[in-house]
Amino acid sequence: MSVAAEPERCLPGSGERTAQWYWARLRAMSAREVLLRLMRAGRNARWRRRTAWIGPAPAVALQDAWLLPELPSDASVERTQLIDEAEQYLRGEYRLLNIAFCQSKPDWHCDPHRGTRAPLSFAQDIDYRDPAVVGDIKTIWELNRHTHLTVLALAYAMTGDERYGRESAAQLQSWSDSNPIQRGVNWTSALELGVRLIAWVWIERLLRGSEHHDRLFGPHGTLWPAIYWQQWLIARTPSNGSSANNHLVGEMAGLFIAATVWPYFPESGRWRATARHVLEREATHQTFETGLNREQAFAYHRFSLELFLLAGVEGERAGAPFSPAYKAKARRMLEVIPKLVDVGGNPPRFGDEDGGTAVQLRPLNSSSLDWLYLLGRRWVQAEVPLPRRDSGMLAQSMIWPEAGHERDHHSRSSIGSIGLADAGLYVLTADRGTPREIFCLADAGPLGYLSIAAHGHADALSFALSVRGKPIVVDPGTYSYFGEPHWRDYFRGTKGHNTIAVDGMDQSTSGGSFLWRHKALARVLTWVPRPDGAELIAEHDGYARLPGRVVHRRRLDLRGGRLAIDDEILGQGEHDLEWRLHFAPECSVVLDGEVCRVSRDGASLRIALDSVLSWHVVCGGQDGGWYSPAYHLKVPTSTLIGRARARLPRSLHHAIELA
Repeated sequence: MSVAAEPERCLPGSGERTAQWYWARLRAMSAREVLLRLMRAGRNARWRRRTAWIGPAPAVALQDAWLLPELPSDASVERTQLIDEAEQYLRGEYRLLNIAFCQSKPDWHCDPHRGTRAPLSFAQDIDYRDPAVVGDIKTIWELNRHTHLTVLALAYAMTGDERYGRESAAQLQSWSDSNPIQRGVNWTSALELGVRLIAWVWIERLLRGSEHHDRLFGPHGTLWPAIYWQQWLIARTPSNGSSANNHLVGEMAGLFIAATVWPYFPESGRWRATARHVLEREATHQTFETGLNREQAFAYHRFSLELFLLAGVEGERAGAPFSPAYKAKARRMLEVIPKLVDVGGNPPRFGDEDGGTAVQLRPLNSSSLDWLYLLGRRWVQAEVPLPRRDSGMLAQSMIWPEAGHERDHHSRSSIGSIGLADAGLYVLTADRGTPREIFCLADAGPLGYLSIAAHGHADALSFALSVRGKPIVVDPGTYSYFGEPHWRDYFRGTKGHNTIAVDGMDQSTSGGSFLWRHKALARVLTWVPRPDGAELIAEHDGYARLPGRVVHRRRLDLRGGRLAIDDEILGQGEHDLEWRLHFAPECSVVLDGEVCRVSRDGASLRIALDSVLSWHVVCGGQDGGWYSPAYHLKVPTSTLIGRARARLPRSLHHAIELA
């Protein structure tokens, strides 16, 4: 949805936080959170005046128990790909968050996409949401997460070639020299500190044996002050209240892993205990009983799962494992994923997605799920079958080389249609797991997690459809968080999803790039799974704020090769209705009157459209026709749009048939 379509909308992130935004953000906080933020502001004032940040010397002792494993032959392809990637970094060639750029020496404060360089002032004084000040902060932070340096360090560990070790060490030293404690944007976010600490733990391990290791990590290593102060800051500035989502998990995972692997500071024991306690708690708080993450964004389900697994493995390696309940929660988070993946292996797309990962011990473009499946079989001992792929062995063997005990699953059970009621996600499917599979994923769940629902999209009653493992009707994705407010609005708004917009408005009212003021509430009225499909009836009240108290009710009924889509728009008065379907870019879409024919890779669909609406297809327009395959990427695609000015109540009937 464009900014112009909702005049009262105020969007910070374009360099201007209005009074309206501050009021909306304040209303999303509890009294305790407000008090904590006031206390933090006072503390920042003291830290701003501080001129010296001198921490204790580390009592560097024996290294932790991790040893470089012998790589299995199955990892040979990944090994070659990773070394090729490391060679690119030696040449100064990068591709981070799908932005390609060259830097002979990294500029840790520059957005390579826009060329903007963030100031080296007190960290908490920098408005990192303002593109005029920092450019796109995500691009800056991605480089500073040092995932590329874990690749260089891993290339060294596998080959013994000191070119990789030298470059990794040189860049770490450069980072330390260029980022004085509490100065610059790389100290503004505790999450970034946590993820960077995880990378540094793995770099330290992988560089053992290198002639460059001790200069950074030896008893007098130059990196210890930054290691100390990052842990110190995480412990004092964790995300809290309405912001305690995946950020808190990343902060505590980084703190726990660093304090466990490097217990060299006076506070290490306390940091480790605190982080363990919070992770145990958040594994329950942030996860539904069915195993899905409460942020209503699959990418953050995966990201949080990575963090929980990495921390859990380190606890067990150190002889201080997390509780059985924690491990069971991680197992459930893993086991729910295949339920939402079609026969083509395509993971679900809903909510925000930025491509973030907790650690990179695999080639950049390899599967983000395969190593988790392997770790699930080896470490958490999954109780249901997990997919077996040809990748993931490299990362899994580095993180948990022990063979462990894999449960014996003699045959893959047929999942069929399934409802995850607490998360509000429903899979309607026919011929599940076969080459003829029809797979429909429908959303009738909450908008997101906590009061701001930061990473949720206004997508109630939206659905996606794949046929024979090929996505046809798709969620268009996310594209970007910062710098382009029109597209941030569109991709997270109702018009960017396969549902109905009323009077040109979003179902939920946005108060900022990561803040929803009014949240649509969805509820399921009927769920009936069947051998050849399923029926789902659900409604949401997102438009009840409009004159006439509008309610959208949708019925999805899959029977074999036919999906019926029946919409009731309940309420009173005349309203503008807009019905949308977004297709994958690979699809051929032809509109002929009230019939739309769609084909892709041998699969052909016929969509019968309701004559009440006026139909057209847009591709690459200002208000539709876009698909974001990954962060920072946006390609034209076909969006089918039906519009009408209608008196309510009104019923609409459509059907998608496999030709």
